[in-house]
Amino acid sequence: MMRAWKVQRHGEPGEVIALGEADIPVPNPDEVRIRVDAAALGLPDVFMCRGTYPFKPDLPFTPGQEVAGVVTAAGANAETPVGTRVMALTSFYRGFGGFADEALAPDSSTFAAPEEMDPAEAACFVIPYHTASLGIETRGQLRPGETLLVLGGAGGTGTAAIQLGRALGARVIAVAGGKEKVEVCRRCGAEVVIDHTEENVVAAVKEATGKLGADVIYDPVGGKAFDGALRCIANEGRLLAIGYASGAWHNASTEILVRKNVSVVGVFVGAYDKPFLEKVHDRLLARWRDGAIRGQVECEIPIEEIPAALDRVAQRRAFGKTVVRMRRNG
Repeated sequence: MMRAWKVQRHGEPGEVIALGEADIPVPNPDEVRIRVDAAALGLPDVFMCRGTYPFKPDLPFTPGQEVAGVVTAAGANAETPVGTRVMALTSFYRGFGGFADEALAPDSSTFAAPEEMDPAEAACFVIPYHTASLGIETRGQLRPGETLLVLGGAGGTGTAAIQLGRALGARVIAVAGGKEKVEVCRRCGAEVVIDHTEENVVAAVKEATGKLGADVIYDPVGGKAFDGALRCIANEGRLLAIGYASGAWHNASTEILVRKNVSVVGVFVGAYDKPFLEKVHDRLLARWRDGAIRGQVECEIPIEEIPAALDRVAQRRAFGKTVVRMRRNG
């Protein structure tokens, strides 16, 4: 048996998730089982608790998309050996997420973790940095000297995008809400940070770019932020649709895209195969070893504090990444 947090019904995290004992899961042929050393929290975990995420496993289920640990079992078709130190995107969509002592993960979403990387940082590496790289480099084709605008700049994905943009030679403008989050963006290397609680984002971006607008816009927020992005994008700009932290996607009319000569580009990591993602991962680890990128671990918590931490994420009071550091008796 093992410890596991399970969502019993849909609602706010602190009200619907409970810690108890569960059977140790058995991996499918294409999965591995991971002893979780650290697990990162994210807004999708909140959406899963509420039942508003696209993936809805049967109740009760264990959320938690991002983990780092050691492989303890491997399915017949899995290529990652038992004993390998890894970071992974879990089988959360089947209900076997990372808020437990052991989690399942598709072998295709499991990647090597360097021995010198702390588990807390490894736990918040795959989703933020793979997404940032595929968005900014592969889909956005960001070039040195261009201006990158990062919405939701203080979040886990936003901080990754800021750092990667700087590493690629771009001028980075970030948007965040509140003084603490603004400072996080500055620490990550943003040249200009716009506090959306005090400034008009569209006007501020135009001022910062001499009215030219941003060449590439990284948007994990959606909603009204997406609409604003279309009003401050440069000619031949690329608006990267990453996610919808606001709770809703927004669409752009073809007329606007034609008139402004811009593109809306979808970014979905799951559309790429493992060999391609391995190359992305290796390139990112090289940048990590060079010190160009670093996982932004805001705080570490014990497993017992997951409900309160998820509520903090739900209330938009978190920045960077909150990581559960698993500690076991014995």
